[in-house]
Amino acid sequence: MAEIKFTGNVGKDAELRFTPSGRAVLNFSVADSKSKKLENGEWETLAEQWLNCAIWGELAEFYHDKLTKGSRVTIYGEFYSRKYEAKDGTPGMSLDVNVKGADILPSRNGGNRAKGTTAATDAWGNTGGQQDPGSWGNGPDSEPPF
Repeated sequence: MAEIKFTGNVGKDAELRFTPSGRAVLNFSVADSKSKKLENGEWETLAEQWLNCAIWGELAEFYHDKLTKGSRVTIYGEFYSRKYEAKDGTPGMSLDVNVKGADILPSRNGGNRAKGTTAATDAWGNTGGQQDPGSWGNGPDSEPPF
């Protein structure tokens, strides 16, 4: 798996669910966009990237009420692409991330740092969330959550 560090905004409140064996998984999406201000004062979006994210185990329960719509976050983990077929039959591709850690950041407008951030060190030497040793790809609940 390829590793990724990505900063963006949470698209909607994270959803916590449990596998049949009782293991927690938290699903959410993160987006980042590039835009420019036009001469008329309006903004034009040049590029937008969405990542589907999953956090497993105790870390999922920890972040459940902290990853809310609009939260600015840096995520660390393994990413992979997944092909799918839309309801109308057209093919698509999504980028999914098995999150190993996350930092909740101050908002771009200068707000305070969100509550409940952690300070463990990730594989890149950055501070982030704690790593779940039983993360995706290990054990009986190893199917991707998407």
